[in-house]
Amino acid sequence: MTDAPQTFAGLPRRAEDPLRASGDIGLYVTRELLESVPEERRPEYAQAVEEFAARKYQLGVEVARQLPGLMSGADPEAAARYLDAVRAVAEADWRAAVQAAKYLHHLQSAADDAVAEGYRRIIIEAVTLQPEGGAADAAAEELIALDRDLKGVEARFARADALRVELNRRRGRSDRRQDQAVRLAAALPDALAGVAPSHRPALAAQVRAVAQADAEAALGATGTLRELLGHRLSAAGAAEWVARGLEVLERNVEVGRGYFRLATKQSLQALDELRDGVPLRQVARVLKLYATALSGRDVAIRTREEMESVTPYGAEYIVLPPEMRFFDDDESNFIAYKVATAHGAGRIEFGTYDFRLESIPDVVAGLRRRYARDEEWPP
Repeated sequence: MTDAPQTFAGLPRRAEDPLRASGDIGLYVTRELLESVPEERRPEYAQAVEEFAARKYQLGVEVARQLPGLMSGADPEAAARYLDAVRAVAEADWRAAVQAAKYLHHLQSAADDAVAEGYRRIIIEAVTLQPEGGAADAAAEELIALDRDLKGVEARFARADALRVELNRRRGRSDRRQDQAVRLAAALPDALAGVAPSHRPALAAQVRAVAQADAEAALGATGTLRELLGHRLSAAGAAEWVARGLEVLERNVEVGRGYFRLATKQSLQALDELRDGVPLRQVARVLKLYATALSGRDVAIRTREEMESVTPYGAEYIVLPPEMRFFDDDESNFIAYKVATAHGAGRIEFGTYDFRLESIPDVVAGLRRRYARDEEWPP
């Protein structure tokens, strides 16, 4: 009796099957996954899955799930680009690579190489900040030398203890940074999808700038910029807002992280100063001339704040908001001002505010007869 044929993920394998060289990866690859890969690319598929599984089981599983669609697609280079990007992130941190492996092919297939490359670099830089890594290596080398040479000298023992404390502190910071990088890898694709395509490069660039300083702050900036870009901040405004936040972060890490979550007074104040909009004071003279030409009389332009104590309606003035921020661009906001001014000028021109009940005594008398009870109407 001959031995039963060897199998790969439940499929029979011939002795000459090139997949034999890849070892047993049935733990990561199901029968359905393997069958979805073109036959000629199965050896390449098995080799790639085994490579990433050797780094970490979870990473091998995620790569095994994503590769079939890339290998059976129209772009023959899609799988190679995807594997190169995942490999680069895995060199920095396998946990961040697991998250990145879920999204990288979507970003790459969007035909926007700059965004996909920016995403990859943000994750890598968030995990491997410098120069702290080099400083930690130097401290570790010094500790080894001291442990070897200690001869009971009290000063050396003290230095060794101090270095142990410092290294433990840095390891703790590194673990926290890696956790934040994993969360950033999961949050960034949704943030990029949540803004207009024209704003995605700006969001990626600003998040990367923050990630180079602090991964946790970058996570906060991701959510905040997703809500602000294109609505309350232009790309230039976002860059200035982030620059101010990095200055705060440099002085105080916790306060800086709160700034990027939009949780500090300074952050809100900076946003108010930088948000897009057209101030009324810049266009009031033009609007006054426009209203005067439309209505045929000298008309003043006033802000709502100026008219708080009196009626906002009158034949001598038009009341407008102090700033117009309804649209994303200044031209549209100025047009909105013009529309509001034309509306007010039309009321003035056709006598809306000149109307008095005394001018229609017959109508008032008829209404009084029809609706009045014991009391006089109108008063």
